[in-house]
Amino acid sequence: MQKRAFTLIELLVVIAIIAILAAILFPVFAQAREKARQTSCLSNVKQLGLGWMLYVQDYDETFAPHVTERTAPAGTPDTLVDRAAFSYKTKLDPYINNTQIHKCPSGPAWPAPAAGRWFTTDYGNNHNETNLPNASKRQWYIDNPDFGVNDSHSLASLASPARFILIAEAARASGVPSRGGLYPQPWSFDDATLPDASQQARFKARHSGGGIIAYADGHAKWVRPEQTWKSYANNDWRRNPID
Repeated sequence: MQKRAFTLIELLVVIAIIAILAAILFPVFAQAREKARQTSCLSNVKQLGLGWMLYVQDYDETFAPHVTERTAPAGTPDTLVDRAAFSYKTKLDPYINNTQIHKCPSGPAWPAPAAGRWFTTDYGNNHNETNLPNASKRQWYIDNPDFGVNDSHSLASLASPARFILIAEAARASGVPSRGGLYPQPWSFDDATLPDASQQARFKARHSGGGIIAYADGHAKWVRPEQTWKSYANNDWRRNPID
């Protein structure tokens, strides 16, 4: 009996079918992987939000005075030990005991810890610059004191905790990770043209055009950036939004 081999046309047809199936399935696999990353990120932010809820309860429902090493008073040595007291990561350690949840699976690799970036994180807090000396404050925060929180504000002072952004995915415009802060950009001010060191962290839409936010009542969800800002008076960054 003679063995019948595949013809060139048959081989090309098989290859074409495989290529078509790959073109159909690979995007599906990519979407599934991204959905898994988004779910992991949601878990991270949810835990951080709950960590803040526990912290607030232990401090008479008052928020932390500082959340980012950048806001350390002038003259504070730029060392890991001296800047630790100003990072939210060290404040939440007793409540979450898991440093891995500060890394978003869709975020880029972090730079090595060094002066100016000892406490890198993919998640930033909606903080207020009241505790900084005036020379270090952004004029925008002086003119707009209703944005963000610090130890001058209690949970009860929030008009609507369920819509107040507490912590969310964050990075600078260049992609460099946050150090713990989160600014209501690009609506308040836009520093995308500045060097990395001069930029401030903003809400980062890492997952399908949106990002994960934890609110001051403890719940977390995926949100598009534009959904957080209806107008200057009515947005999720203010303690007292006006409808």
